[in-house]
Amino acid sequence: MAEKDYYKILGVDKGVDKDVLKKAYKKLALKYHPDRVPEDKKEEYEEKFKEISEAYTILGDDKKREQYDNFGDSAFGQGGPGFGGFRSSGGFSGFGGENMSDMFRDLFESHFGGGSFRGEQNTRSGEDLQYELIIDFEEAVFGCEKEVEIRKNILCEECEGTGAKDKKLEKCDNCKGKGRVAVNRRTPFGIFRQVTICDKCHGEGEAPIQKCKHCNGKGIVNDKVKIKIKIPQGIDNNQIIRVEGKGNAVKNGENGNLFIVIKVKPHKTFKRDGDDIYVDFQITFSQAALGCKVSVPTLDGTKKIKIAPGTESGTVIRLKEEGVENVNHYRAGDLFINLKLKTPKKITKKQEKLFKELSKLE
Repeated sequence: MAEKDYYKILGVDKGVDKDVLKKAYKKLALKYHPDRVPEDKKEEYEEKFKEISEAYTILGDDKKREQYDNFGDSAFGQGGPGFGGFRSSGGFSGFGGENMSDMFRDLFESHFGGGSFRGEQNTRSGEDLQYELIIDFEEAVFGCEKEVEIRKNILCEECEGTGAKDKKLEKCDNCKGKGRVAVNRRTPFGIFRQVTICDKCHGEGEAPIQKCKHCNGKGIVNDKVKIKIKIPQGIDNNQIIRVEGKGNAVKNGENGNLFIVIKVKPHKTFKRDGDDIYVDFQITFSQAALGCKVSVPTLDGTKKIKIAPGTESGTVIRLKEEGVENVNHYRAGDLFINLKLKTPKKITKKQEKLFKELSKLE
């Protein structure tokens, strides 16, 4: 199949800027738009519209335009973005063929296993990591700072991630310094040439002259690393803290993220439900009957509250905003005090005498 000259199709010179390119495309797209197709020239107009849309899809994108200038239309598969026998649906949205590009990207990924589409280079990123951190109840309520030690992939310090002894690199002989190579793939639609990242230099266009002995040329080593984690005030059990860029490192790419799963130890006194705190507090028969003032535990120490005369066991007193400060800085939760009558297991003779007198009165 003859090489397509996308510049000639759009009627522009090779060095034109994007504005001139867009104007040329717009003019031709309006002329050959499917809505303007004469009955006797339907096939001709549809073919021309597909051809100019194909040309602008490539030349209107800086990366694709560079690939076309270097490799020609073969860099985008046999027949270019139209994939031979496929035709545009006739829809016309904006200028640049974005809908057509998206449609064929989905088609390519579903049939051929994903990956880069027509040589588009995806940003490489390291794997995310997960770590389970156990903290005390008070640490969750008031916040704290912790240091964790995890094993992860990091850039080699000896070669600073280059993979090269003395950090000396040379042009990659596999891709000739371009960072990309063209690979032919056989598909049900024919043989497609796909431009992919060079697996020798990982898209850098350079490779080590001599491999670093510490990382064996990989630029990455696996080691233990200490990381400081800030635990926000009010965090709850099973909530997750995302620490950006502290996951596995990858050569010539971005680090993954570290996800800290928080596990909170139970408290001997308090029970937590969301931002609310619950505590059981015992009072005597006389305190319940006569009423009194008692000091009850709170997250910030003790606080005196009033017990009304005739209080029954199971009465709950609510202290507003004495619970946990919300992790997203909303209002604090409440403290709920569940009053329980304390029944003495052993009593003195004097107490026994008083209870018997009280029994007669009752």
